[in-house]
Amino acid sequence: MKVINLLLVTFLVTIFGLSVVSADSYAASAKKEMATSSGNMTKAMKKEVPHDVNINTADEKLLTELPGIGPVTAEAIIDYRQTNGKFKSIDELTKVKGIGPKTLAKLKPYLQKI
Repeated sequence: MKVINLLLVTFLVTIFGLSVVSADSYAASAKKEMATSSGNMTKAMKKEVPHDVNINTADEKLLTELPGIGPVTAEAIIDYRQTNGKFKSIDELTKVKGIGPKTLAKLKPYLQKI
């Protein structure tokens, strides 16, 4: 009887131990899969931002590809150029409605030096 009880206890401990290991493995696998899929989603959501954009010649489509610039602000940049002539410096962009110091800081890495 003691042998059967011992075998039964050993069997139950082994089964319980395997289920815990299996659950841990499943959780780790699920966590890894979520991290991978969210990383892929983030990459898919990111768009390629153009570099060396000349603010004096860029069209609306190109301007809207820049961070912080939507169609309205792109049109405002073009209107500003038509009214005031070419930008003399990148910092002059702050004279365009919708572009403040924070937006300008985001834009500078993508713009050609004037």
